[in-house]
Formats: sequence, structure tokens, C-alpha cells
Amino acid sequence: MTTDSITFNHILGQGRVNQLGGVFINGRPLPIHVRHAIIAMAKKGVKPCHISRQLKVSHGAVSKILNRYAETGSISPGQIGGSPRARLTVQAVEKEIIIAHEENPHLSAAELRDVLVQKDVCTKGNAPTVPAIKRLIGARGSPPSSNSSHHPTPQIKKMERKRLSYSIDSILGISIG
Repeated sequence: MTTDSITFNHILGQGRVNQLGGVFINGRPLPIHVRHAIIAMAKKGVKPCHISRQLKVSHGAVSKILNRYAETGSISPGQIGGSPRARLTVQAVEKEIIIAHEENPHLSAAELRDVLVQKDVCTKGNAPTVPAIKRLIGARGSPPSSNSSHHPTPQIKKMERKRLSYSIDSILGISIG
């Protein structure tokens, strides 16, 4: 008896054939149509071991999908890679940034970062970077603050850009103005 397994190439990578003769791609979720079939068969009263044999899917995969469906009502696969807890933490930090920005729209991204550290939402070591905070605030379309001294007008920005001899515009030979 040999232990060689049959493999084939697929667009997602190398596939294999399981002991039941079913095809799978290691590390990838089962296709949605197979997941639907598993749930439909279970609703008709078919036992997981029979579902496994008929669909040529491992008993572990069938059990996992049925348990997930029973717990959440969802048949979609879970998150691939990363930690679900980490995502919840990121969402909590983002929420705090938004709250702090709404309370004090005049604060800069660096000041918002300091607020997060002061509130013990995060430490200096794991606080989001200033550019990440700017992206988050920018993506929300932050309203202009009433104090315009913190935000230079576009004309002032243009004048500042003109003074820089090493700007990308001067390197590419683009004239400003």
C-alpha cells in the first residue's frame, strides 16, 4: 500500500484528494455551494457522517460548518489569517479616535494620538501612527474647524510648495502656478 496522494494544479494553488475522493485545497474554505448542500442535507435530517460520505467532505469540515451554522446562523467561512480579537481592538481604538476628534475637531493627529495614550486606550508603543490617524479622520470627511489658523489656505500651501527647490514638481520640471 502506498501513501502517495493525488495532487493537481488549480488557480488557487495545489489541490489534493481526500480519503473520501473529494477535492480540497489546503487552508482554503469549502465552496459556498458545498456549504449550502451540507446545511440543506442536515435540515432534512441526514446525519453528519452520511453528509460527509455523500459530499466527499471530511467529517471534521461538516461538523465545523454545522456547529458554526447552529451558533451564528451563518454558513460563510470565518476570517482567514489574523486574530479576531485584534480586529475588535482596532475597531475600539478607531471608535475612540472618532469620539476624540468629534469632541475636539481642532486637535491634530499627533494630539489625538496623545489623547489615546492619556485615556489609557493604548500605550505609546502600540498607539496608531499619525498617518494612520490622519487617514481615518480623512476617510470620515472631517468637517472644517472654526479655527482656521490650524489649517492654511490652499494659496499658502502653494506658496510653501514653490519655495521647495527639491519638490517633486521641480524634479519633474512641472511649473506651479
